[in-house]
Amino acid sequence: MAKMLLIGKDIPEGYDFAKGLAGAENQVFCAESDSNTDSGDLNERIFTASWNKASAISAHSLLIKAETRLETIENVIFYFDADYLSSRFLDNSTDEISTAIDTMITPFLYITAELLRRAEQKGSKLCAGFIVKNLRPEQTSGIVKIAEAAFCQLAENFAQNVSDRDYLRVFLAKSSALTEALAGEAALGEWAAKALGDISDKKQSVKQATAWNKAGAKLGAGFPFFK
Repeated sequence: MAKMLLIGKDIPEGYDFAKGLAGAENQVFCAESDSNTDSGDLNERIFTASWNKASAISAHSLLIKAETRLETIENVIFYFDADYLSSRFLDNSTDEISTAIDTMITPFLYITAELLRRAEQKGSKLCAGFIVKNLRPEQTSGIVKIAEAAFCQLAENFAQNVSDRDYLRVFLAKSSALTEALAGEAALGEWAAKALGDISDKKQSVKQATAWNKAGAKLGAGFPFFK
């Protein structure tokens, strides 16, 4: 049984993806959106807690809650669903910039920094996956495109840490919104859980860790579709 933390697509929007991560026996801890109270236990193996994405203190608190429930945080999935987010930030309005940054960029910066700090302090294993679901061709939200690029850069920077952290393993993956519309979120979650298991005990070079993979394919098999 693996224990995982999901960051990026909160419950309830990310519930199908979380169910895929949980599979038959895994436990998954997720953030909960638009709520002032914790839902606690969903589907017996999916746990949630609310947080303020714009707060470093809240990010720290979320990790403490996850550690308390899961006992340890060794597996993390960061999921940037540009396809979904484009429905929230449509008009590229200046009024939305602050909310967009606090929703799509700030929380990832806080959580990744805190996770690296805690893993370094404890010397514990940390396996992390960064998944991007790309925009559809007809989606034109400029702020989402900018946030997606920032997420990808953060993922690559995070992956570079494998060079001086023997306890760190990372994979990066991109998913086509058109392809995943057929397979579904649960299938993507199942693949992500398997990918974490695949990298868990393998020594990585920076080149391997920073290479983008195609979601659904075998890790390291190349990524011609998005080149």
